[in-house]
Amino acid sequence: MKVSIIYFTESGNTAKAAEIIKDGMMKVEGTEVKLFGLDAIDEEYVAASDAVLFGAPTYYAGVAWQLVKFFHETKIPFAGKLGAAFSTAGYEQGGSEVVLSDIISFMMSKGMLCYSGGTALGQPFTHLGANGFSDRIEDRREVFKALGQRVAAKAKELFE
Repeated sequence: MKVSIIYFTESGNTAKAAEIIKDGMMKVEGTEVKLFGLDAIDEEYVAASDAVLFGAPTYYAGVAWQLVKFFHETKIPFAGKLGAAFSTAGYEQGGSEVVLSDIISFMMSKGMLCYSGGTALGQPFTHLGANGFSDRIEDRREVFKALGQRVAAKAKELFE
């Protein structure tokens, strides 16, 4: 099963979060995961993926414009794929949950199925996705890892 993680990073924090999510996904047998910064997306691989996760930092309490532009311009077929969101911010109350909600709206507009573990899977909760803050990404490792493992498990359940 193929999974793609597409993200924009400026400081490197969102890239770190993507790596941790990948680590969680690799716990699910048969999962092949590739990470793509916005400037180096393998569109063929993404189109063949069963699940795609999107991540971005917050800019002025919203999604980084680079990811917004990607969603507006991409021709990659996302309909029917499982999707999930993650975000990073400079500080708490910096807009990271707004970013998760906005990414979910973009995924839904592209026809994706949006993943949420809600509270059903227990701690750590991944209602809207996963978020982390500035140089404290490692402090949120378990949340990012759980999101990755849960999305991969659900994609396997749905598509294999």
